[in-house]
Amino acid sequence: MIQLIRIDDRLLHGQVAYSWKGSLGYEAIVIASDNAANDEIRKSAMKMAKPDGVHLAIRKVKDAVDLLNNPRLKSLKVFVVTDTVDNADYILRHINEKPVLNIGGLAKREDKIEITQYAYITSEEKEVLKKLNSDGFKVEFRLVPSDTPKKLNDLIKGGE
Repeated sequence: MIQLIRIDDRLLHGQVAYSWKGSLGYEAIVIASDNAANDEIRKSAMKMAKPDGVHLAIRKVKDAVDLLNNPRLKSLKVFVVTDTVDNADYILRHINEKPVLNIGGLAKREDKIEITQYAYITSEEKEVLKKLNSDGFKVEFRLVPSDTPKKLNDLIKGGE
């Protein structure tokens, strides 16, 4: 069962791995990123960041969707992490579950607008999130589990 899909452009690092493990009690992490799946150094770093006893799969986005739809994975508590809004949109629209989409750390760039102190998105990503929200997907902004989740509608005018 997919417990949460998180967008974090840093993917898996200590804060994400351990704070969300305590909150979700997940048994497996699926990293869905074409870039990370092709980067041996990044994969090694993520393997070191995962908590002991947790399964880790680092896959290209389409392969991650295939894995997430595998019936054998349904018996595990799964935490999915991806690095872009577009990847999250693709995953949500191609899996058989409807987990919450959590937006965590998305770095500031010149072409992005600030949504929260830790999440910056482009105008195109804003439209993708608004469409997910209007299609019935729950979208929240929260850096760590102890933060109060902020709803898309409260942060983006016309979020519905």
